[in-house]
Amino acid sequence: MKAALPMNAADHAWLRMDCPENLVVIHLAFMFVAPLSLHAVRAKLEARLLPFHQFTHKAKRGWLSSHWVPDEQFHIDRHLTEMHLPEGSGGKELKAWMSGEACKPLAKDRPLWLATLVHNVEGRSALVMRVHHSLADGVSLMDLISGMTDIAEGAHYVEPARAGERLSLSPGVIVRHIGSVLSDAATMLFMRKDKPSKIKGAPGKHKSVAWSDGLSLAVTRDIAHRHGATVNDVMLSIIAGALRHHLQAQGQKRIDAPVRTVIPMNMRPQGQSHLLGNQFGLVGLELPVHQADPLDRLHAVRDGMTTLKTGFQGQLALALVKFAGLLPHLLQQLVLGIFSRRCTVIVTNVIGPAEARSVDGVRMDELMLCVPQGMTVGVGVSIISYNDQVRIGFLVDNKLMPDCAASAMAIRTCFEQLKRAAGANVVPLPLAACEPANEEAFWPAMGQDREVLAR
Repeated sequence: MKAALPMNAADHAWLRMDCPENLVVIHLAFMFVAPLSLHAVRAKLEARLLPFHQFTHKAKRGWLSSHWVPDEQFHIDRHLTEMHLPEGSGGKELKAWMSGEACKPLAKDRPLWLATLVHNVEGRSALVMRVHHSLADGVSLMDLISGMTDIAEGAHYVEPARAGERLSLSPGVIVRHIGSVLSDAATMLFMRKDKPSKIKGAPGKHKSVAWSDGLSLAVTRDIAHRHGATVNDVMLSIIAGALRHHLQAQGQKRIDAPVRTVIPMNMRPQGQSHLLGNQFGLVGLELPVHQADPLDRLHAVRDGMTTLKTGFQGQLALALVKFAGLLPHLLQQLVLGIFSRRCTVIVTNVIGPAEARSVDGVRMDELMLCVPQGMTVGVGVSIISYNDQVRIGFLVDNKLMPDCAASAMAIRTCFEQLKRAAGANVVPLPLAACEPANEEAFWPAMGQDREVLAR
């Protein structure tokens, strides 16, 4: 019999962040160009997921710690099902079904994940997965996805962009950078509350899922290079435009303040993306929803993130989450709740495969990851790249953002507006700024705003 395995402190903290109004469950959607067989999907999941104990063990919750306990009843068919949407269904119906599933908790008597092969999505198949955040973060999930898919016929492997290395908070690093560490700790300690808006409030149980059409990654890079920014800066500025559009549509006539956004910062050393669990910090960015001009929004995001490229808020935040995972549940809620109450939105950015992928010879033409919100934050936004395109997804509370489908559609409009503005106001860059090597364009680790966490 397999032995129980201890759950690390960060994963334990994420396990206990679940509440009926805000489940901490990551949603993944893989869209294929043709129907896909359940047999092929089962074979891929068995080969790729089952070697990791998190996908075959239950979470046994404890007062101060939790363990991964082998599920003696485990069978993949308890986690993998298939369903058929009504004939004539498409992406709208798929997202509506996912919205209904988003409020359902994962069963506690088995490992915390589910997969559903959905048919009749415009005559095609989609694989939808729900994975509790305590099992994995976005980086490790993308590594799993690469392993459970093949390079599509006619495609060639492309090295994906990656974030630069982050310094760990070792005693030596703290001593050498004591001024910056103390400054960032003070910023976290005295962070003010976010100002009220239509998208800030107590979340309810019901959620909505939507995502945008694909945007050209090449054009996004061009905009970024023209203005000394990163791909991540460009996408964040587009999200700010879409949220501004939503606030106006909901009747908020006066938008005179930014919206604080929580952004995960990848803290994994290079070469460890295959390890499951959570290894990221959280930092805060002031999204300039109050600025009407798309270029002003881009420059504000770029400047805010550039300021913190050498900061330590992400490392401090990860240490805080680990510390909270060692506390009794009530104290964890008090510690991390201070942080969540001071923020409005969470935005995650995930690097998917750079080339087209397939399963059983069927090409995957869309990939989406929807980030859960957690605690009192009700709006989750995801940026994900795949095969030369980038998409923005929404997993939001219905009360706070009742029409996220319209916001997903607005992404294209905001992108086109920024593209026109960027072409008309070119900022010359040195040649080195246009070189793609080790492109720090995706992970927000490469620069954040001066705001972040709590006590």
